[in-house]
Amino acid sequence: MSGQPNGNSVILSEKSYQEINTYLGDLLQKSRASLCVFADMNGYPVSYKTTRTALNVDTLTALAVNDFSATAEIAKILGETQRFRYLYHEGIKQNLYLCNIGNHYLLIVIFGPHVNLGMIRMLSQHVAGKLDALLNRIRDEKDKVAKYMDVEFRTLLGQELDKAFGLKN
Repeated sequence: MSGQPNGNSVILSEKSYQEINTYLGDLLQKSRASLCVFADMNGYPVSYKTTRTALNVDTLTALAVNDFSATAEIAKILGETQRFRYLYHEGIKQNLYLCNIGNHYLLIVIFGPHVNLGMIRMLSQHVAGKLDALLNRIRDEKDKVAKYMDVEFRTLLGQELDKAFGLKN
């Protein structure tokens, strides 16, 4: 399960969670990155794949989300109507690439200077598209279930009220 900034939550099935893990694992392998994280915009790491040890993913994710929020304000100051979709930080030993997924999620990729930024961008954007499609499918399924449950609940409630007031047997 993962929260969204608007208070709604997305519940991931085991199958959806494994699909996310597969996407992250493929990205990690194909890009030669050292860490790939799928997180919500509350700073919660939904899932991650890494080749590194002794890395505090929770803290990294929280800081990355705050970085993304800060640049959203910069985008407003510059007259952008939406936040920046992609952020890149270049270091001496490590680089960081952040990708917004559907305004509620973030893909974080850490990679060394030996890895081509163009490859990271291309692969990350491809995975971001797959993750966005998966999240849309989950939301559509949730909406269908909610509508069915709403109709079913109203029908059952009506029947029980009719019974309670002796209108039906």
